[in-house]
Amino acid sequence: EEMRTEARRKNLLILILHYLIEEGYVDAANALEQETKLGLRGFEVCDNIDLETILMEYESYYFIKFHKYPKITKKVLDNAENKQQLRSGGRAKRTANSSENVPRVKQQTVQRAVSKTSPGSTTEPKSPTKGSLRQNSDGADTLDQSDFGLSISGISKTGGNGSHPRKGQIIDFHKMIQDAVRMSPDGIPLSSLNYDPDPSERLLKPLSAFIGMTGEMRELAMVVSKDIYLHKPNVKWDDIIGLDAAKRLVKEAVVYPIKYPELFTGILSPWKGLLLYGPPGTGKTLLAKAVATECNTTFFNISASTIVSKWRGDSEKLVRVLFELARYHAPSTIFLDELESVMSQRGTAPGGEHEGSRRMKTELLVQMDGLAQSDDLVFVLAASNLPWELDSAMLRRLEKRILVDLPSEEARRVMIHHWLPPLSSSGGVKLRADLDYSLLSQETNGYSGSDIKLVCKEAAMRPVRKIFDALENHQPGNSNLPMIQLDTITTADFLDVITHTKPSAKNLSQKYRAWQREFESV
Repeated sequence: EEMRTEARRKNLLILILHYLIEEGYVDAANALEQETKLGLRGFEVCDNIDLETILMEYESYYFIKFHKYPKITKKVLDNAENKQQLRSGGRAKRTANSSENVPRVKQQTVQRAVSKTSPGSTTEPKSPTKGSLRQNSDGADTLDQSDFGLSISGISKTGGNGSHPRKGQIIDFHKMIQDAVRMSPDGIPLSSLNYDPDPSERLLKPLSAFIGMTGEMRELAMVVSKDIYLHKPNVKWDDIIGLDAAKRLVKEAVVYPIKYPELFTGILSPWKGLLLYGPPGTGKTLLAKAVATECNTTFFNISASTIVSKWRGDSEKLVRVLFELARYHAPSTIFLDELESVMSQRGTAPGGEHEGSRRMKTELLVQMDGLAQSDDLVFVLAASNLPWELDSAMLRRLEKRILVDLPSEEARRVMIHHWLPPLSSSGGVKLRADLDYSLLSQETNGYSGSDIKLVCKEAAMRPVRKIFDALENHQPGNSNLPMIQLDTITTADFLDVITHTKPSAKNLSQKYRAWQREFESV
């Protein structure tokens, strides 16, 4: 037991030394190593172990057990009684071998009188002078040897020279949302705290620091975490042709509240939910990828398979864990694709709706209501191809509902020019096109953005098919491939492709506009 206790104390000193070095307190770290004389720099902490992680683990344990957070520190009372306790009380003691300056921590409380001295030491006044303490804080190699039998600490609580300013501070992760948009608890700008809003950095926060995370909930949190974008999709706002209203509202809900938090308070609080509805292939998912790339938020790409479970009660737990993780990693965006598969109208299914489905929908509605009544920077972006099948309660919580309609004539012209420019050398093969873009934009009326891309791809394949025979007749052993020169893509080729490639959702356009007139909110 004593060996375990000694190992625990040594590990604590190593953790403190590691923390001081990581935070840049080099003088304090050198003073600690010099006074202990235990060769602490010959050891290093193991992976995923540090003082801050241990503190967060303790906070999580304390919250689970007592339903409140522990009070770690308190303000020091500046009075004579407190100073006397600092000099004469506490667990820290010097060993009898005071000449070695090796600190030892005793389990028993010292009850010696202040006037009592260690054997062989000279008699000194009852209380050490301020000069002796200042000498130690200034980094002197030796301390007053007369008090080594008393419980006098050799290093002040602030560590090192008190004149050195702190280079950082511990940020309470429960206030990470407020810290991200305003100021730290002590009023220090987050730029000075080395706070990186990049999502990949926030994902490094361990789930062990997630307060209230039991064994079962931890497993569910790991399932949901798999749908967080670890890498940006690399889709810029400028890559999206059209959809100006949708881009403006997304910026109002996600980008501007983080950049200008003082504007979005009270009645101007940011939007919490946005529904993108329209025909398939018009850019709803592409807009979500742009949000993941440009908004610097933690992006949850959620589908029905993520929050629907075959086990009883797990679906609503997954929904609750999803929103708790979104708050934990805030500012964050939850993207619910194909929303009608999760939030269809309740009570309309033939034969009655399953109980598990009703509970899951209710939990999703409750969580979204919680977002609307809080200041958490969590934004729900939903997309649906069948908005008339959505539950009315969900529509109320999605404050903005935008029709992502088929592209206009100008947008179609820009798309065709983007996919089939006059000269393209992507992939090492030069592809030339001689097209009447204005005529083609008129002929593609009713085509979605995805349909236009498909038509452009098929038109580009036509000259490629003509060289397959030459490539197939080429000898495999001959490394010299014949010179490849593709024919120019003409307007006639493109028009011929249009006759064989029909639009996917032209007939539904009127139905979307009718629903828009009744439920639009922009």
